[in-house]
Amino acid sequence: MSPDWNMRSRTKPTDELGQDPELSSVLGLLDPELGDPGYWARFRVRVLRRAAPELARRRLMAEVSMSDVVLSWARAVVPVAVMAAAVAGLLLVHDQTPVQAPSSVSVEELLAAGVQGATIPAELANTQVAFASESF
Repeated sequence: MSPDWNMRSRTKPTDELGQDPELSSVLGLLDPELGDPGYWARFRVRVLRRAAPELARRRLMAEVSMSDVVLSWARAVVPVAVMAAAVAGLLLVHDQTPVQAPSSVSVEELLAAGVQGATIPAELANTQVAFASESF
């Protein structure tokens, strides 16, 4: 920005609200009250009427204590938890097949799973270096 432009913007005349009168007159053409007197008063009433239920709910929530909130959650959570526990119990009782413990698998086997051919070059496989000695 040039210093000339900055100086001009500071000395621009404004009205008592600090608005540029030229810009206000141009944007004033977009004001809905220009063609409909009383628009903003009706708009305010309409917004407040539509917001009334939410505002009333928020007023009531200001009086709600922590125990009220916990109890309101308990009404929904406890039945769901009981039902989930009952379903889990039924599944445990119904499925009585013995489960075999998985055999241990080395890292080399995991890395080479699904790979055809030699995974480690022959000259490296015969050295004294252990690539991975962990088993899972």
